[in-house]
Amino acid sequence: MASYKDILNGTLRGLGDKVKEVSEAGGVKEIYTRGAERAKSYARAAKLSLEINGDSEELRKVYAEIGKLYFEQNEAAPGALYAGLFAQAEEIRARLKDKEAEIRAMRESFDAAQAEKAGDIEVEIGEFEDIVNATESDGQGQ
Repeated sequence: MASYKDILNGTLRGLGDKVKEVSEAGGVKEIYTRGAERAKSYARAAKLSLEINGDSEELRKVYAEIGKLYFEQNEAAPGALYAGLFAQAEEIRARLKDKEAEIRAMRESFDAAQAEKAGDIEVEIGEFEDIVNATESDGQGQ
């Protein structure tokens, strides 16, 4: 029966022989070259993917601008093909106006509440100063 040491030595010799075989055949350089080329290809593919995403976003913006201009120019009389989309756009615009009006009302309410609180603070500060002054004059009399 082979000892653990013999098995380990045999495995290491086998690995050494494989390394020697690959290096003599010029395989290491070849493997490195193929790996470097593959890395360059992956980097190029990643760069192209980023460029595609950027170009797609730019195209989406151009399409949106075309649609906006068409909508503005034909709002009064959309063609039959666009009538449903125009109605949908009008519904969305109405919802936006309602929400903006609600926000304005909230801000006005908040501003009014802040102004009211500011008046309360001034009264409290005035009362505090009266108390301090009264205490001061009481202390001087003794």
